[in-house]
Amino acid sequence: MNAPVVSLARAADYDPAAVVEAVRRLLAPLGGMAAFVRPGARVVLKPNLVMAKTPESAAVTHWTVVRAVAILAKEAGAGSVAMGDSPGFGDARRAAEIARFMKVCRELDIPWLDFTPMTVTREGSPFPALQLARELMEADAVINVAKLKTHGQMRMTMAMKNCFGAVVGFEKLQWHYRAGHDAARFARMLYEIYRAVSPKLHLVDAIVAMDGVGPTGGRPNPTGFLAAGADGVAVDTALARLLEVEPSDVPLLAAAREAGDIADEIRIEGDPAEGLRPARFEVPRLRTLVMHGSWIEKRLPWLGRWIRNQLSSMPAPGPGCARCGECKDLCPAGAIAWQKGDLPTMDRGRCIRCYCCHELCPRQAMALRPPGWPGRWMLGR
Repeated sequence: MNAPVVSLARAADYDPAAVVEAVRRLLAPLGGMAAFVRPGARVVLKPNLVMAKTPESAAVTHWTVVRAVAILAKEAGAGSVAMGDSPGFGDARRAAEIARFMKVCRELDIPWLDFTPMTVTREGSPFPALQLARELMEADAVINVAKLKTHGQMRMTMAMKNCFGAVVGFEKLQWHYRAGHDAARFARMLYEIYRAVSPKLHLVDAIVAMDGVGPTGGRPNPTGFLAAGADGVAVDTALARLLEVEPSDVPLLAAAREAGDIADEIRIEGDPAEGLRPARFEVPRLRTLVMHGSWIEKRLPWLGRWIRNQLSSMPAPGPGCARCGECKDLCPAGAIAWQKGDLPTMDRGRCIRCYCCHELCPRQAMALRPPGWPGRWMLGR
């Protein structure tokens, strides 16, 4: 079996013309866009649109990268090119306007798709029925245009994690409630979604990535490159290694390995990874020990609750809180109480540590308080 290929290309900034040429150079070792888009194909581009954020925030795929992919897909003879995503909350079209994706749609005369759910069944999967976007499932080719970011619960979000956007609207919050208390199970759910969507091509925007406490409130980090490949596990593994993160410490890659999807041998093409490694890239540690042993909560619930409460970071409103109450509406566990004009209050016992409130707060005002001294000692902080 041939080793999967991951291509890397240096890209200094988001100049639109330069990005087109950088993406063209990036795809050349993979056979060019024609290797993924056949003439007449219905192509859907799936960027990262986690919420209504500007391109400069580094929380969303930069519009120039999505634009370049659309241009090359048209050049390859696609019968139609469309774009779509479903943010965690809020109106997708408004969020796409702020991210400047709608600007790309208008310039290139491609439609923005409002995702509608359909049931996707997968025999033998631990998640045999998933509600996913019909527009992605019925496309001839999905091109996954992701963003390199850190993630409070999954450590990193790269190619595979971006497929969670196939879950439409508030169904994402329901999945956080069903599986978010156990990061290993949540990661396996994300892996099954990635397999169901099965993008033809993964392209990751790391011209300006996000490190620190992502995926929305971290720091923009000018890492200066793009990555691409046909195999999402290989792309994510290559990026983790490039950033000197052990792949087994990324829950989604651990879930892929558990499913037998392994990319130990990868052929890197294009620019050498060593020359692209940033001087600094801070990746958050896993935030709770419960995610490594969810059987504790099943067999000894009282002990599981104590571990979760004592050994994990707890969300709490920070100084920038606008007292808007969005976090209460977004909490899948119903662990946040709020009355107009007051600060939200957190129920430590009900909180499942999915960090949706931290991720989706419109002002990034939800802080993560460190665990108490037992947690800091056991986690080596």
